[in-house]
Order: sequence, then C-alpha cells, then structure tokens
Amino acid sequence: MRILRTSLLLLVGALLAPWVAIAWLVRPALRPGWRERMGDIAVPSRGRVWVHGASLGEAQVVSSLVARLEADGVSCFATALSETGRETLANRLGASPHAIPHAYSPIDHPWSVARAFERIAPRALVLVETELWPFLILGALVRGVPVFVVSARLSDPSFPRYRALRFCVSPLLSRFAGVAARSEEDAARFIELGAKPERVRVLGDLKLDPVSRFDRVAADLVRALDGQPVVIGGSTHPGEEAALLDALTACGGRGHSAVLVLAPRHLERTRAVIEEATASGRRVVQRTRLEGASLCPGDVLVLDTTGELAALYATASAAFVGGTLAPIGGHNLLEPLFQGAPVVLGPEIENVRETARIALDCGAAMAVDDARELGDAFGALLADPKDARARGAAGREALTARAGNVERTARWLREHGGEVGA
Repeated sequence: MRILRTSLLLLVGALLAPWVAIAWLVRPALRPGWRERMGDIAVPSRGRVWVHGASLGEAQVVSSLVARLEADGVSCFATALSETGRETLANRLGASPHAIPHAYSPIDHPWSVARAFERIAPRALVLVETELWPFLILGALVRGVPVFVVSARLSDPSFPRYRALRFCVSPLLSRFAGVAARSEEDAARFIELGAKPERVRVLGDLKLDPVSRFDRVAADLVRALDGQPVVIGGSTHPGEEAALLDALTACGGRGHSAVLVLAPRHLERTRAVIEEATASGRRVVQRTRLEGASLCPGDVLVLDTTGELAALYATASAAFVGGTLAPIGGHNLLEPLFQGAPVVLGPEIENVRETARIALDCGAAMAVDDARELGDAFGALLADPKDARARGAAGREALTARAGNVERTARWLREHGGEVGA
C-alpha cells in the first residue's frame, strides 16, 4: 500500500510540475521565499501544532491563536501563503531565538507538501477559514495527522463550487478531526459538504477578537495630516478609486473636503491609481515619496506601503472598505471598526456579511450603492464630526462585546487531548 501511494504521488507530482513552473513564471508573488514554498522549511523542533492562514487578515488570526496556544504550553508553528501574510507573522511573532517559528506555506504540490511534513512532522494541522488545499490536507491525513478548520467559512460564491465537487470534497471533510465554524450558516454548509455533524461547532469569527495592539501612525504621516479631516479608501479595486474621487468632489462642492487616502488592494496597481487621481486634477502624493510634505483637504495620498493602513484608520473621519462596490465581496472591516472609524460599505459584502451586519445594526456603518451615495455618506460624516465619532465608538464597543473567540477556539483545540493539547 505504501509503495502504491508513493508511486501515485510521484506520478501526480510529475504531471503537475510543469504547471508549478508556469505559475512561478507568471505570478511574481510566488517567488519570495521560494525554498520554503518548495517545502524546505526550518523548524527548531518537530511535533508542533501547525497553524496555517492565507494572507494578512488570516495571518493576524494565526498570530493570535498560536500566541494563545503557546501561552497554554502548546508548541506551535505558523505559516502564511502571501508575502503580506508572511510579513505579518514575522512582525507579530517576532524574530528572537525564542520566538514562535513561522514560514511561507508550501505550494499545494505533492512533492513540496511531502517535504514540508518531513521537516515539520506536526502533531496536528489547523487551517484558518477556507484554506482547503487538497494536497496539504491529503498530506496530513495519509500521515495520520488530525486536521482542524477554525473560523471556518464558505462564502456565497465559493459554496456552489465546493458543492459541485462534493464527490471529491466529502471524503476529505468526513475525516476532519474538527470544524469550528464562524456561524450557523457556515456550519450547515460544511456538514452538507461532508463534515461529521458531531465534529462541527460554532465558535465564532476569530477576526472579531480585538487586536491586542495597533502600530502607531508614522511620525511623518502625523505631520503631513496635521489634524486635517481624512477619508480613507482601504483595499480598493479598479472602479472604486474613481468612485472615491467623485465622492470627494461632491463633498467639496458642499464645503466638506478632506484628505483622501487611497490604499489599493494590490500594490502593483499603484502607478495606475496615481495616474487616475492625477487626472482628476488633484494634488497627489505617494506615501514613499512624502518627504516632509504637508497635505491639505482635497489632496490625495496614495498608500504604496504594507502594514500602515490599520494604524492610519485611527486618523479617519470616515473609511470606505474596498471590494464592496467592486464585485469582490468585501475586505477587512475590522481594522477601521476597532480603530473607531465610521465605515461606508457598498452592496458587495458576501465575504464580510456578519461583520457588516454588526456594524450596520449599531450604526457604525452606512450602506451605499454607488458613487453618488458614497458622496452623500462622506458628506454627512464630515459635516457632523461628533456624530462620526459616536458611530465609530459604537462599532468598537459592539466588537469588543463579542470578544473571546480566540480563547474559546484555543480551548476547543486543547480539549482534543493528545491531538493538540500540551
């Protein structure tokens, strides 16, 4: 049986190898940390609990969860898929000799996954949200490593795709040791796809736990903004920057202007965003070329750095969350809400529905359908700073009241005794 399994993995690996090479050529984002992505991962000791997330937001969850588990004596190892996720792990887990070890995750190829498991030899694999990579999961299951999913979610767009592949997905999910779902709806979806009902629990969204600390706004940004009204467009996509520029123009026409901060979701779009903002006739300043400049209402600051947006939300009179006017499904609502910024959302909120519901219910968020309504919302918030601050405070309080998901999830994992417990 072992010989047959090895032969099959070699065959599948050989068939997939050209596709990996093509991906490496056409996707520069896969090139950093290439040795780790190929499974050449250094771990100070084997037998740790391996916790994996995708990008920045999930890496923040991974950091919080492994810190909680480590505090309870459970040795952990953390991985992330994206470069920003890897940077987040490095920043939050530290680089000291006694820091929690972390790396890029191996690409989902039989050879790299096998090498990673040989190096890490985890006693459990914990996946965050929807990191359901088939070879990674198979690599754990064939080695007898229990697999858990925490903050588990299946979005509206992804669920039909998984359901169409249920004949492939169900045999894997049925062998999961546990699924800690964000909501009753997510739990029902995992069960429908094949997870054992007795192994599924609803323990909440780990992203709803307050971040223990935010970095301070950089001193040069504080000087540049100097108390000016600030509107932030975070994690924006094509079309959303134009809507934000139009909204700022509408606000200015009513006597309520502000500095507009544009933070594109993908930094490779920085040049296009700068050109679009410049074409609108506004003064545009690039973050990495700020060089002591002062910003005035009506100016546009293009944030072309990683790791600064979360802190900058603390300066915002209003914040628009990207991916909600573009057909993406929404990005991180929690950073502006935890920083006390009132939030404006478009209609595309499939990925952030529960957080959006909380924010809308308490008045911390305002829903809009287009650039005109976006201008109206910004205008109302800029015209009444006291109301804007009250909305922001309500959002922060509503989230704080829901804290404890990380502790509940860590306790649930520890309850699995020899699988995860110290």
